[in-house]
Amino acid sequence: MSKFNKKRTTPPVTRPKPAVTTVDQSVSEIQAVERSEPLTDSAEPGFTLIRFDRRTKWYMGIVTGLFLLLSLLKIHTLSVAMWNQLIPDGSDARRGLLRGQPQAIRMDDYAVWVPNTLSNSNKGFPVVNEALGGEKIALLNSPAYHPLMLFKPLMWGHFFLGQEQAVAWQVNFNYFTVLLLPFLLFMLLTGNNFVLSVFGSLWLWMSSASQMWNGGCDMAVGLFSLLFVSGVYILFGKQGLVGKIGWGLLFGWSLLCSLMLVYPPFQVPLGYTFLILFVAYCLQHRDQFRFDADQWTAIGVGAGTLALLGALFVLWYGDLKPTVDAMVNTVYPGRRSESGGTGFIANWYSEYYSWLISPQRYPKSWLNICELSHYLTFTPVIAASLLVYFVVKRKVDWMLALLAIWILAQVVWIEYGWPKWLAESTLMSMSPTRRTQVPLGVSGVILTIIYLAYINRHQLVTSLGAKVLAIAGAFGFVLYTAYVNLNDTEGLFRSYQLFLPVLFFTFLNVLLLINIQVKYRTVLFAGAVVLYLLPNLGFNPVAVGLAPITQHTIYKTVQEIDRKDPGKRWAVFGSQYISYLVTATGVDLLSGVKTLPVRPIMRVLDPTAKRDSAYNRYAHTVYQTYIDGRDSVIIQQSFEDAYTVAMDPCSPRFKQLKVKYLIFDREPQPVEVRCAKLVSNMGSIKIYERTDE
Repeated sequence: MSKFNKKRTTPPVTRPKPAVTTVDQSVSEIQAVERSEPLTDSAEPGFTLIRFDRRTKWYMGIVTGLFLLLSLLKIHTLSVAMWNQLIPDGSDARRGLLRGQPQAIRMDDYAVWVPNTLSNSNKGFPVVNEALGGEKIALLNSPAYHPLMLFKPLMWGHFFLGQEQAVAWQVNFNYFTVLLLPFLLFMLLTGNNFVLSVFGSLWLWMSSASQMWNGGCDMAVGLFSLLFVSGVYILFGKQGLVGKIGWGLLFGWSLLCSLMLVYPPFQVPLGYTFLILFVAYCLQHRDQFRFDADQWTAIGVGAGTLALLGALFVLWYGDLKPTVDAMVNTVYPGRRSESGGTGFIANWYSEYYSWLISPQRYPKSWLNICELSHYLTFTPVIAASLLVYFVVKRKVDWMLALLAIWILAQVVWIEYGWPKWLAESTLMSMSPTRRTQVPLGVSGVILTIIYLAYINRHQLVTSLGAKVLAIAGAFGFVLYTAYVNLNDTEGLFRSYQLFLPVLFFTFLNVLLLINIQVKYRTVLFAGAVVLYLLPNLGFNPVAVGLAPITQHTIYKTVQEIDRKDPGKRWAVFGSQYISYLVTATGVDLLSGVKTLPVRPIMRVLDPTAKRDSAYNRYAHTVYQTYIDGRDSVIIQQSFEDAYTVAMDPCSPRFKQLKVKYLIFDREPQPVEVRCAKLVSNMGSIKIYERTDE
């Protein structure tokens, strides 16, 4: 038996006789203990990595099991049932719904990425799909047969599951990631505080930034958490060679997965958050660095596996680079070059009053309920408490201090901006402030979880007057948030409506004061936050399958025609929603959402590239009829992310492009279809086949 597993012998204990004490003596002793207990901080817990005990394994197993079960059952939170309302085809209005209502605002889901995903799936997972855009656009945002998919776990389900199960996998993977991987992160940061770790993961998942965006930056947060955990295990772990190789591979894989997200507005600020956190963690535990042979081996193995994966990534990335370059050189979104200072969509504290808004009721200057959504913040009170504690005790926690400073830097970026040279050199210029508010919120959640673990061990004893002053400060801060939101909401909020939120969040902020000793602080705070965030879980519907799309009359009709006459190009004249639905079938469609312009097509429509600035963008493309007898083509930008092409449906250009099928959202005039014959009549929606090709 190992010497570490031997049981220690326990000497016999003699029970002492109870001493006789008076009531006055007992009371005075208890009062003395109560006064003396907070005077000294609790001893720091010994250094330990994640303790994979029974409850940790149970939590991880439950999260993983639910993810797999829901995906196999085709259950997800997409608003695809909106198609029952947008283009009714006589089917049940609740087709595909288990609970709740589809959200019209989630157009990015049901009208863009789901049709795009189905399009590439129906075409057999190619890397080139002109229905989605130019270049090898499928490598960026769709499942495709390419080695780079190794670094896109969201897409894995498409290669071994049915279509509906794979889409459910893709949706649910975001939530699975944010519930599992930040849990491991928090276990490290809190010294294996299980309750705080579960709470932190739930907080991230239940926040409006996750729910209103149906995943939001969950994948990025999860991957950066895994990157942090694997990095810590490489530096501090004590495992054999196989374990070292495993953690090295995991570190390299998670780093490359993070890069493959290709969304700098989240990647850049989140990357700094976790880098700062990692540096602070190493500073906090620098006494654990031994730099012995075992540790150097771990570092070497980690570097070697990273180099190997990096070499493969660079090799495969050559296929994607032209697409990324084309994206960077678009007019929108293009090469972002921001200096910050444009402010929040709403304000830093708007989540305190999120119960008072809905998708239908919000200040119009706040864009929409998705754009304004972020996370509850308690940073001001935490920062003030840490500052007071430092002044009194001259002690600093590196993780809390550096993270708080970085949060302040992000707030400055959002509200006031950074110098242009600093923004560009740090790549923060690629993160518009309306997007930075989400990574800022993630930083605030992490700060709060670490702080809750910290104040369980560190207390500041002050006079009653100081306690009252601190409580008054917390109350004043929450009153300030109410004042800001009253002014920001253009009369939507009334003073009396803010009374209960002010009391509620004053209570929560008081719980975080370092000189206020509260029994069951963690349970009270966690329970209150979870209760407050609970309504967010009702925002998205609970849906099953994709029947509102795949069983829709238009979808089935177009697929039937395509099966009989495959490989032909299509164009929709009129409703952009018909284009979205037709995109899902997998046909080559000129209209619809184009992440990049399809250059061979645009060279025919605009040979001199005179209107390049109108279509060189991520755009919703709509075709309209315009006949002037001269085969004119008018391309007009209608929104930042949309343009219209006005032309003759019987144009010779369509013949040159081999466009054979035309869909109209109305009864066309005879002159519009002088070159075509009707092949399908679905009420007001008509499909014509060109006969002059």
